[in-house]
Amino acid sequence: MYKKKQSAKPQVISYERVKSYMQWMIERYGDYSAKAILQKANLLFKDDTQFNEPALEYLIERDIINDLRYAQRLTNSLTEKNIGPNKIKEKLYAKGFSSQTINECVSAIETTDEDYFEKALMLKIRKFGIEPIEELKLKQKALRHLITKGFSYSIANQAVSYSDEEA
Repeated sequence: MYKKKQSAKPQVISYERVKSYMQWMIERYGDYSAKAILQKANLLFKDDTQFNEPALEYLIERDIINDLRYAQRLTNSLTEKNIGPNKIKEKLYAKGFSSQTINECVSAIETTDEDYFEKALMLKIRKFGIEPIEELKLKQKALRHLITKGFSYSIANQAVSYSDEEA
């Protein structure tokens, strides 16, 4: 009744095929870290992974894959979204960047503790209102919220207990 699906011939894995796959991924979906693109290539070409590293090296030499450039762009994007430095580090680490690249990008952010305090205060006001929080459970909830957004405990505590009279 139904015809069996013809199984496609297994394609030969070659250096050119791996390289073109990596380039296609970058063209189609945007930047990747070197670690992430290598993981994707290792998944697709798991039968023969000998060409994955040389193809990645080719893309890095041609500056098609540049971890530092990608990490800086991601850091700037996350900074604009009022995310604290700890959360930025966490997200960059999840993308597969080295700790040296992460530290370089986070230290390049030109913000002071006052800037982080203002961002934390803005998030606190948006979710919990202008008034300083006195109730213990609500205060803990607000602190947890700000800490998960990547702010340090001291900055989160200042934002939660801040009142306009202090200014």
